[in-house]
Amino acid sequence: MVKQVEDKGDGTGLDGTGQGAAVREKYIIYVGGLTSTYAGLVFLSSFFVLAIPEHRCALPGWENDTYAIQSPAHLAAVNQTIPTTDDKHQYDQCNFWVTDADGNEHKEQCSQWVYDKSVFTSTLAADLDMVCGRAIMKSNAQMIFFFGLLAGSFLTGLASDRFGRKLTMMLSTTVYVLAATVIAWTPGYVVYVLLTFAVGFCAVGNFMPAFVIGMEFVGPPYRKVAGIVSGFHWVAGNVILAGLGYLIRDWKTLQLACALPGVLFQLWWKFYPESPRWLYTRGRLSECESIIRSAAKWNKRELPAGFFGKVFQETPTMTSERIWHLFTNRTLCIRTLTVFFCWFAVCLSYYGLALNSGDIGGDMFLNFFLQALMDLPATAITLVLLDRTGRKPLQVASFFIGGTGCLATMFTIVYGKEAYQTATTVLAMLGKVGASMGFSMVYVYSAELFPTVVRNAGMGSCSAVARVGGMLAPLIADLDRLVGGSFGQALPQLVFGSLTLVAGFLTLFLPETCNRRLPETIEEAITFGNKPDDTVETGVDISVSEKEKEVYENKAFEDSSLNTKL
Repeated sequence: MVKQVEDKGDGTGLDGTGQGAAVREKYIIYVGGLTSTYAGLVFLSSFFVLAIPEHRCALPGWENDTYAIQSPAHLAAVNQTIPTTDDKHQYDQCNFWVTDADGNEHKEQCSQWVYDKSVFTSTLAADLDMVCGRAIMKSNAQMIFFFGLLAGSFLTGLASDRFGRKLTMMLSTTVYVLAATVIAWTPGYVVYVLLTFAVGFCAVGNFMPAFVIGMEFVGPPYRKVAGIVSGFHWVAGNVILAGLGYLIRDWKTLQLACALPGVLFQLWWKFYPESPRWLYTRGRLSECESIIRSAAKWNKRELPAGFFGKVFQETPTMTSERIWHLFTNRTLCIRTLTVFFCWFAVCLSYYGLALNSGDIGGDMFLNFFLQALMDLPATAITLVLLDRTGRKPLQVASFFIGGTGCLATMFTIVYGKEAYQTATTVLAMLGKVGASMGFSMVYVYSAELFPTVVRNAGMGSCSAVARVGGMLAPLIADLDRLVGGSFGQALPQLVFGSLTLVAGFLTLFLPETCNRRLPETIEEAITFGNKPDDTVETGVDISVSEKEKEVYENKAFEDSSLNTKL
């Protein structure tokens, strides 16, 4: 544990700030947060790149056939060859009429299609014919992106701890931007899948080291704020993506518009520091000292005499963390599995609702913009109520609001149809608010539930489980393409809402953590919430010793596992 000298929050601690957030640290947090803005651009760009326009089978033997009607003769050929449907599509999208030798007509599946170009001039899904029997290709491609995130979470995290935050970020960003850019010239599906996996894998190495450096540059009281700043950067990226998607209807141009801003990251490595805490733990004290002196210079502060002699006099200790410690007791095992399910459900619902926003009816561009914007009130509400209502009631309310909003859309979609489109959109956005609030809450609540000795292992496992939910989100969002009619359109909302409500119900059995003395050991975690002395009373005498003060400090926020939806 690093020994702190007198700390006035003026930029003179080992992290460059002590407990505060001075000029240098604000630069680290806000500029580093741009990696989250970039992630907001790239993560969900497939919503537009892989959009599937209205389409029908190409007319056999008709040269230069188009979806748009060219002439009366063309209209007659379309009406004679393409079956009509009773659902939201004008034409049967996968079959055409064939007349056999006896003059009988029957349907056959087609292998060539023409696409409506009134909304998108081109999409990758249309270029590669990801429709009808090949519709699963779209879901699989999006799933592989999230699998890249899962793999990257493990491997780039190890690289960050072993080789440094900054080096990992530099190398990952180079491959990240290159892969995202080359997608615009992808020659086929296999190449696209490999590139999108690389984007997902390296995305973690871009934003997470920057996030961690920001966390390690400020003291615990300011880490919640730093985490929320990252969340607002993510929202900004999503909103910018909504605008670009509306203005740019060609997928290659849109892909480049989303990818190329990442080139700017190559210009700032010289001005972005390594984490002094990481340098300290690796014994690279001279580099650590140089960064701290630079931070003090930025903050216009003088370091006290003998500062580094006091700070560096103790060797840092590392906590031994073992994931299986979470399953050594029945109570702790059930609690851990409950937390895992909450992460799985909220991540699946959060990304699923975003990807499904174009299929609930209405204007897809407006829907995507609104669902991105919903993160703003969700984050603000969570921030205001977090310490007022307690963790458990707020997480339960978040899940119930999100689940109810999603399930209610079933009635407006199935029974109200287009007449209740506004109500459907409002309810779906309510579901997104709940999912976003729930995503913010699970970070805080889970970090406080896990005991100190396995907190990092527990949060890492939660993140992995969440990525599995993210992988399944595209498959659930595209269920409407497998199940036709209005019920198929409502089916993804049914899945998202049901899972979220179950997560809210299970949360009722978790203990409250707000104003509680948090567990340090496995034994304390097993009995946590059962003993009356767990409660930290308000209004206690503030003149307590440092040892006593440690009991009241929320050590769940001493690491970097804070709120980020990335």
